[in-house]
Amino acid sequence: MTPRAFLDLLWQYKPEELYILMWTLQDKRSHWFQDVAKAAEFAAAVKDRDVYVGVGLSKADHGPARRCTSEEIAGLGSMWTDLDLKSEAHQKPLPPTIPDALSIIPPAMPPSILVSTGNGVHPWWLLKEPAIFESDEERKDAARLASRWHTMLRLNSAARGWAYDRLSDLSRVLRIPGTLNHKDPANLKEVTVLSVTDRRYNLSDFEEFLDEAGIPDPEAEEKAAREWAERFADTPLVINTAARTPEDMLDGWMREDMRFRNTWLRQRHDLKDQSGSGYDLALACFGMDAGLSEQQIVDLIIHHRAHHGQRQRTRIDYFQRTIAKATQRVGGLAAPLQALSATPVSPTPGPPVGPAAPPPTGPAAPQGAPVAPEQEQAADSTSPPASNEPAAKALLCERISTVLGIRIVRIVKIEGKEPQYRMELAEGPKIEFPNVGKLITYDSVRVAIAAMVGRIIPKIKAKHWEQIAQAMLDACIVEPGTDEMEWEGAARMYLHHYLSETGFIPSIDSQRLQDQRRPMVLDGKVSVCTSELQTYVNKTTFQSLSVKAVAGMLSALGAKSIRVRGVKFKDQWRWVLPMSECDPDDYKPHEGGDHATTQ
Repeated sequence: MTPRAFLDLLWQYKPEELYILMWTLQDKRSHWFQDVAKAAEFAAAVKDRDVYVGVGLSKADHGPARRCTSEEIAGLGSMWTDLDLKSEAHQKPLPPTIPDALSIIPPAMPPSILVSTGNGVHPWWLLKEPAIFESDEERKDAARLASRWHTMLRLNSAARGWAYDRLSDLSRVLRIPGTLNHKDPANLKEVTVLSVTDRRYNLSDFEEFLDEAGIPDPEAEEKAAREWAERFADTPLVINTAARTPEDMLDGWMREDMRFRNTWLRQRHDLKDQSGSGYDLALACFGMDAGLSEQQIVDLIIHHRAHHGQRQRTRIDYFQRTIAKATQRVGGLAAPLQALSATPVSPTPGPPVGPAAPPPTGPAAPQGAPVAPEQEQAADSTSPPASNEPAAKALLCERISTVLGIRIVRIVKIEGKEPQYRMELAEGPKIEFPNVGKLITYDSVRVAIAAMVGRIIPKIKAKHWEQIAQAMLDACIVEPGTDEMEWEGAARMYLHHYLSETGFIPSIDSQRLQDQRRPMVLDGKVSVCTSELQTYVNKTTFQSLSVKAVAGMLSALGAKSIRVRGVKFKDQWRWVLPMSECDPDDYKPHEGGDHATTQ
């Protein structure tokens, strides 16, 4: 596709008076055009620089040294995103292929255009007509919508263990088909179109989809994350006898919770201790259940005593003891934490949101992308519905990240007799926890993070850490395994030596019993048995690695466990290795087996 054909699709219906931004990277110069044809002519003529187009329109020509800010954008012609691939140019945890990258896009919302950039892909969702902003409020609404769209993609990406740069600002620029990618001057890459469809959207289509999927508003998300982190901050309590709980909060609790109403009015006939201390404890228990911070609970008790003309308690240790008793009685898990925790649901996927969409054409059509199932809006508006489990778990990881001060992409539980756990960080490292005890112990987590990324997490009180530990368990993405497990490190070296020195078998049923677990090719990929690999590793390196340890290494490399069945041999479990780690052509000659089936 030429720059002219692409820009016609994007901006052919734009108002004549608004400007298109064409920006060149190497000299960081802006070029402004009211005419689509002239903008396309400029892009086609530039051969020595990277050329980008703004996703938004401008009311003015801001000159060559300045780009349009988000606050100055006058209209949009599409929704967009920028998906990077794992490569030498991008070392973060990223999808290895374009189909993998596109799997984070819901099938009900296929892109109108897919643009290959050389190191990634730019999906564009074209609007039926440009959305021109008549007011600042309309622009803010569009910006919030774009932010929510990118939040959904970020959560879907995190659920797969990939980093995602949320590039939702309206002033974003993206590459143009028909130009060149100069990131590596010695290896120029063409920017090309992978697929085009006739699918067009209204902004309301995105809003309805995001509402159905329960994706939070950016302001609400930020506020909830801040409040969640503050709840675990080790800040001293303050006794202010003039403190008052906001009336709207009290009114809401009075309407919704009869027990709170009776407590506030001192009409709890079921309360054995009718003293002021008894009602203080009842309010503290309510506050823990409602997810209030310790300071908010103190203020609630002070307000209640003032409301009934009681003498104020002025010793800080009195409030600390009261809150400690309340924590023991309610179990220490506050309501917002429970709301954010991803409730396990049936693995059966829900139906796609909205009507079936025509699939994109071309070689990179998204396959097996996540579906946002139909679900009523959750009570906590900052959390995805429980049925959107991967997004809920990813959002919970973000909450945990705000407390620990490191960016956690996801936490993985590898099933087995003794499950193992893996914490994957945005910077790329993966931290192994050989058992659940190591994952939920504060000192263990603190030391492991310090050793891996050189950062000390904040001190967290024991009663708060219990909530964080539960949140980490709730956030786990479960990866199936056999009753084996453990993890990466020298796995690549072990595999390379093992596959280079061990003959492949063409199939299982034609082999002697002692040879049936040797490596073989299944569906064009190398597969190995952990017990056979373990024996080799321990024999050649004088170690005593367990089968579980070897299986964990294979899982960390991206291998998937499958059951292989046949007529003439007993079922066996094998690990199928990704092509990026083990290409069959790199090892000894072999033939694919015809007598085994996988399940």
